[in-house]
Amino acid sequence: MMLRRGLHLAEEAWDSLRLSFKRRTGLLGKPVLVPYRGLVAPGGVWVRGRVLEDQGVTTAPHSESTLTNVWLTLKRYETDEIGGARIAWRALGKSGELVTDGEGYFDAVLPVEPADDAAPWFRVELELLSAPVHEVAPLAAELKVRTVSHQARFGVISDIDDTIVKTGATNFVKHWRTVVANSAKSRTAFPGVSHLYRAFARDTAGPETNPVFYVSSSPWNLYDLFESFLALREIPLGPMLLKDFGLDGDKWLTGGHDDHKLTMIARIMEGYPRLSFVLIGDSGQRDAAIYAEAARRHPGRVLAVHIRDVTDGIFAEDAKAGLDALEALGIPVTRGETLREAAASAEAMGLIDAADGESVRRAIADREREDGV
Repeated sequence: MMLRRGLHLAEEAWDSLRLSFKRRTGLLGKPVLVPYRGLVAPGGVWVRGRVLEDQGVTTAPHSESTLTNVWLTLKRYETDEIGGARIAWRALGKSGELVTDGEGYFDAVLPVEPADDAAPWFRVELELLSAPVHEVAPLAAELKVRTVSHQARFGVISDIDDTIVKTGATNFVKHWRTVVANSAKSRTAFPGVSHLYRAFARDTAGPETNPVFYVSSSPWNLYDLFESFLALREIPLGPMLLKDFGLDGDKWLTGGHDDHKLTMIARIMEGYPRLSFVLIGDSGQRDAAIYAEAARRHPGRVLAVHIRDVTDGIFAEDAKAGLDALEALGIPVTRGETLREAAASAEAMGLIDAADGESVRRAIADREREDGV
């Protein structure tokens, strides 16, 4: 605890010195307003976002240069956040102000209730009003909140790293070039992901009838990269609930993985109380155990679970125990290196149709031929 506190104080001192130096030397960057996709919540809509100095990372063109990517990755993680920034919001005839915290984040439940016909996306207008010691030009943004119509049958909650996108999270040394790649084009989707997730999302009210949410312990610094990746690979867009890394007590770098995921899953289920969910993760971390705990905490709300095998069939004890617990609760569970088993189970449960199941299997077979499997 003393070490953690000392490191946190050192981080704050460094941030203060850096801001003072940039202010004296005229090196302050232009403020940018970064809204994250929001959720319906009890009492309103949950909105989040951040105000940062623009370092040109999100707009940098795709590069195959390892040196360029390493440099951009360092800049991506070494953010110049702007605390105390004031943001105006407007929606459904109501308005108010938000203020960013010391890390540049804003986080609030706005007292507005979108109508059912607002699905799939309800829009909140934002405007950056001021940012301490920075000159602010007129800057507006639109924050989208995921709503659902009465025609939605279920939702999907999915992990990101090594579940839908190949990142090498379980083997940094082997896949470090992928880990540091700054462009969405540099990242590969696992075969069948776009086909299965689009099939899950599509229903009688259109291609986004059933909502898809992404819960990951990856940092918010990767939000724009993941958002671009989803769009590029034609995977349904949805709110991403990532993690704030830091040195203060409630963050401590990568700490709190289980608590973070369980808390975010609970927020989703509270916001959409009539929906049950398909949960998708991988065997590289503790997803099976986390999903089993989520199923215990939210009886009847977990429809099915799929765990993508990234550990060559060698499941840790907590993963085995989690899978056993899910099966004991009567929840359909599939596991495998591909989504074949998940698609077959979803088809049998009536969550997708036979044509969609076949498209997933065909996409997997095509990739296996390309890879010479």
